Amino acid sequence: MTSKPKMQAFNPAVLPMEYLPRIPQTADDKHTRHYLIPGKLFAAAQPFAITTILGSGVALCLWDSTLGIGGANHVMLAEGPAESDNSTRYANVAHPALLQKLLEMGAEITKLEAKIFGGSMPNCSFGHEKSHMGEQNVDATVRFLQAEGIRISQNEVGGTRGRKLVFQTDDGRAWSEQL
Repeated sequence: MTSKPKMQAFNPAVLPMEYLPRIPQTADDKHTRHYLIPGKLFAAAQPFAITTILGSGVALCLWDSTLGIGGANHVMLAEGPAESDNSTRYANVAHPALLQKLLEMGAEITKLEAKIFGGSMPNCSFGHEKSHMGEQNVDATVRFLQAEGIRISQNEVGGTRGRKLVFQTDDGRAWSEQL
């Protein structure tokens, strides 16, 4: 009598390997890799290579060139309640939270520069909206940066395809690859 192999329990906090980005430029001895899950944010004063996969969501990367510190978030919707369990999935909550985290680490708002990625248009339409979700996420991000007086140094948004993003917190380098 043969026994059936035991099924492993599914852990929703850990992504299977096939879903993790495979961007070869992230593998180096200097940068620790950090995968940014949609709806989350991450900032560090140490050298990290933050990676994420974007569709209609937007990643805002903020970098202080003087201190060499940076962080990023991955928002999924332009607006939502600040009191919800996962409020950092909303641009109106996540962007100020990322900025506050960097300021607490010693960053100066006048030294910050921003890089924006994502905001692609999905292949399906949701009703008769004048702008799609990706465009709304980009608009919310740009409005936030303008209100805070933060300069946008790189902008790779729109289109119809998703992107893999890499952002290095120490030197501010960021690049994406279309999927």
